Amino acid sequence: MCILVTSEEKLKKEKELIEELLKKYKNIKTIIKNINTKNTNVILGEKNINLYGDGYIQDKLGEYTFKISANSFYQVNPTQTEKLYALAVKEAKIKETDTILDLYCGIGTIGIFASKQAKKVYGIEIVKQAIENAKENSKINKIKNTEFISGDVEQILDKLIQKEKITPNIIFVDPPRKGLDNNTINNLLKITPKKIIYISCNPATLARDLSKLEEKYKIEKITPVDMFPWTSHIETVTLLTLKNQ
Repeated sequence: MCILVTSEEKLKKEKELIEELLKKYKNIKTIIKNINTKNTNVILGEKNINLYGDGYIQDKLGEYTFKISANSFYQVNPTQTEKLYALAVKEAKIKETDTILDLYCGIGTIGIFASKQAKKVYGIEIVKQAIENAKENSKINKIKNTEFISGDVEQILDKLIQKEKITPNIIFVDPPRKGLDNNTINNLLKITPKKIIYISCNPATLARDLSKLEEKYKIEKITPVDMFPWTSHIETVTLLTLKNQ
């Protein structure tokens, strides 16, 4: 997938640029023009215009196929991603009676990996396009025990727990580099699932968040996964279990 981010909708010599890209890079499946008029450090804008191909790509992780759109999050190292998610699911030791909550679920990767062993999986993600992909990915992989919801984590959590009386046994969190906000941490401490699996790409914010979660949780294990060889960056999978259960 090639995404061209522009500040204006009109792009000079657009047709010629597409022809050159396709000529030089034979493995391009789709080209998308993303319009971002805001002067911020956010790379992608909300509007996408499909210039070539279907507007999405597919990738295979383990036994599952995933559809990926321009605004959806997807790990850049699929070989290690498969190991990362397999490790997270293994640490959770999921039972067929477990109800799972997948926060910051993206296109549903972790939730779909966990669905094979669980009773039910709920995924929450604020990016609407990613949730659309997650729902399609469940259909593509013929999975029927997942439910993906678009919206703010705090609001959706309140709806699931207070109104629909859903109590998760296991919660997966895979936040961006800034880590978990205080509202989400407070919600986790209120819900008190038996296990929390925290996948992090930033050891600094992970350490900060774990210090807050230690109020009710024991840190059982922290396992690093080298997603970005020859760099200082590392992903980690942390298993937390509820104290006094």
